Amino acid sequence: MHNALFPDTAYQFRGFAGFDGRTVQPVLRQVRVANATPATQIMIDTYMAAIGFEKADGEGRFSNGSFLVWDVIPRNVLVDRDGDIFVVDAEIKRI
Repeated sequence: MHNALFPDTAYQFRGFAGFDGRTVQPVLRQVRVANATPATQIMIDTYMAAIGFEKADGEGRFSNGSFLVWDVIPRNVLVDRDGDIFVVDAEIKRI
């Protein structure tokens, strides 16, 4: 779902890692966003509106009728020198 909504920061599956007989964790990769800083919440709200999302209940929560996206807050969203926004970590649920 992340890759469909935020293709500029798509996750790439690389494999599995873990401890024998205890846990298995997927290993994912994202392209590094160079020379970026955390976006402000106003930047994030504007970006999410531009891609068709409306604010939902609570800060950093958005919906477009098909998906609920949350945790879209400055520590999870970057802005580069050109003002481009990159959502690097968000929680997503299909409605």
